[in-house]
Amino acid sequence: MKKIVLVAFDQFTDIDLFLMWDILGRNTEDWHVRIVGSSPVVRSAHGLPVSVHGPLSEANSADAVLFVSGKEGIPAALAAPDFLPSFELDARRQRIGSICAGAFILERLGLLNGQATTHPDARSELQALGLESMDQPLVCQGNVATAGGCLSALYLVGWLVESWFDVDKRRATLLPVLPTGQQALYDALIGLSICQGKMGASTTSN
Repeated sequence: MKKIVLVAFDQFTDIDLFLMWDILGRNTEDWHVRIVGSSPVVRSAHGLPVSVHGPLSEANSADAVLFVSGKEGIPAALAAPDFLPSFELDARRQRIGSICAGAFILERLGLLNGQATTHPDARSELQALGLESMDQPLVCQGNVATAGGCLSALYLVGWLVESWFDVDKRRATLLPVLPTGQQALYDALIGLSICQGKMGASTTSN
């Protein structure tokens, strides 16, 4: 059984964590999901306290590590002396992803190269770090993926599941949360976004 870790911190964006936790938590046969943080309880941007399942170091032994975002939470986490040193991630054996400003954590960990995506409001900051900030919801580079916009969690989770298994498993994983009567529309959009994410700039330049 694969282990998926969701990395949270104080002032995290609520929907980032809860949407991924809900989608992934519905499957208890193929993977196990845990929330990790630098303290026993982290508080969301809207003030909701969440008890984490373990320390940040659990991410180092996980099969997949997904970082959430937070307009105030990300800068504070990056400034904390014990946050970044807790991670010893390896993209050769792990799937690693982020949503929105979570991309700045991946950049600081040396996991990004060339292209990435983030929240539209943070694109210029990402570009200032020497990365090409793509105007698309998902950018995949091997086992590392960045997603931009809270609802792009659908694409990030879809990418993760499809990369481990196949398209059918991805569809089965996401179908329960898609709007009634629009499943086919969303499925096509999710599939297109994952394909676009793998192709990078070649898609957006056409």
